[in-house]
Amino acid sequence: MQQLPPFVKNLPRTRIVCTIGPATGNVNRARQLIRAGMSVARLNLSHGSPEDHSEYVAAVREAAKQIGVHVGILADLPGPKYRIGTVHPEQAVKQSGREGIAVNTRDNFVLTAERVHTTSQRGTVWPAGLHHDIRPRASILIDEGAVELRVDKVDGEEIHCTVRRGGLIQSDKAVTAPGNTSTLDYFTDETVAALEFAVKADVDFVGLSYIRNRDDLRAVRKWLADAGRNPVLVAKIEIKEAVDNLNEILDETDVIMVARGDLGVEMPLHLVPTTQKRMIRMANEVGKPVITATQMLESMRDNPYPTRAESTDVYNAVRDGTDAVMLSAETSVGDYPVAAVKFMARVSKMAERYLDTEMLRNRRMAIIDKEGRHAQINSIIAFDAARTADTLRSKAILTFTETGTTADRVAAFRPRTPIIALSPNQKTLNNLSMRWGVIPILAESLAELDQMFGYGANLAKEIGFAKDADTVVLVAGVPIGQTGSTNLLRVITIGDDDQGSS
Repeated sequence: MQQLPPFVKNLPRTRIVCTIGPATGNVNRARQLIRAGMSVARLNLSHGSPEDHSEYVAAVREAAKQIGVHVGILADLPGPKYRIGTVHPEQAVKQSGREGIAVNTRDNFVLTAERVHTTSQRGTVWPAGLHHDIRPRASILIDEGAVELRVDKVDGEEIHCTVRRGGLIQSDKAVTAPGNTSTLDYFTDETVAALEFAVKADVDFVGLSYIRNRDDLRAVRKWLADAGRNPVLVAKIEIKEAVDNLNEILDETDVIMVARGDLGVEMPLHLVPTTQKRMIRMANEVGKPVITATQMLESMRDNPYPTRAESTDVYNAVRDGTDAVMLSAETSVGDYPVAAVKFMARVSKMAERYLDTEMLRNRRMAIIDKEGRHAQINSIIAFDAARTADTLRSKAILTFTETGTTADRVAAFRPRTPIIALSPNQKTLNNLSMRWGVIPILAESLAELDQMFGYGANLAKEIGFAKDADTVVLVAGVPIGQTGSTNLLRVITIGDDDQGSS
């Protein structure tokens, strides 16, 4: 039976996703991030080399093993997203701790499909194809608007522009043209290379950047299945086309991410908060995890404390019902990565104290009637488990699960009671690292119900969640070992000879 490190009980129920980079890509820093609250380590495969990312994976897995917890790994694909090429090292300058090429308003600048170093006059856009998607007088934004260009003319594979807003161009930053949908095939050379890395590294989650519709998801899922892998898919909602197709994307994906950086470029900025809240609500309704991401504590990249607005941003996302919050530059290249995670954990715990669990449960229950009978039974048992545990003030909800679906279903109803997911499957436990309120624990594979009741009661006591006379709620699927079912609910009183009553 896996022992639970004491600090785990003090972590927020909201999961924290941390991007790993040069600032955190070693075992010591990974340990610090985990103890501070990291549940999932993210690799941005648009930056860095495969060798770097392999080292990051090894560091996170070793750190998790040393501490005795389950940490998921999310590999973020480039997708059909245009990016600026590598800046010329001899022309790069530093501004506010960032290194890149400075361009000035009214300068001329050429974007080209040719592979060249980016200078103050010219830069590569990869993958090739932007010249097919753009027209004169269109706006092009680099790095979410850090630099803005106006297209003057398109000459073959070269796009001649005037700089409308000067700034710093950094290597591999996103190049977007609001209102102009990418016609690239999803499987660019860079995306295929990233998928091959994800397969080799056997990551737990694959993030699909610039997802457009369900077809992109299906194509990636098939590619991975053909390669012998079945990771959890995270659809990043960051362009208007994805927002328009959100219903079909939610049907197909396992998790969605509110990727606010590109959303704020693709649509008027004042519409992003409303869109974020709508996406969180829709994910809550269908019971799928949702991550809120981008610039949540951006100022902590360079400063030891966040702004008041950032603190409020994290708080509101948690109150709205997000399963996870994500840090990007704050933990990958920032000066205060551990402090950023600690602060995010602190704000999340405060927000969880005032979480309107009844509202969140009602969101989910509102569409249960639309599900088939088998799905209804699963969901109603999960709902009753959450409500029963909270009403009885039980010390834990124990979910025995082969694939993670039982714990997943219970978490969708946001119980105030801790959810302990027990599984003999390491991969299942890693996958549950993204789910709100779930504590994954490696357990024995049991064949009998009586064994399960006794094992669950003893475990709750051994890991310090319950003592004699306390109650725990046990949820499972029978027959034991049959995946996909959640049809058993039992209340157990710790210390009773018969382990409680049904």
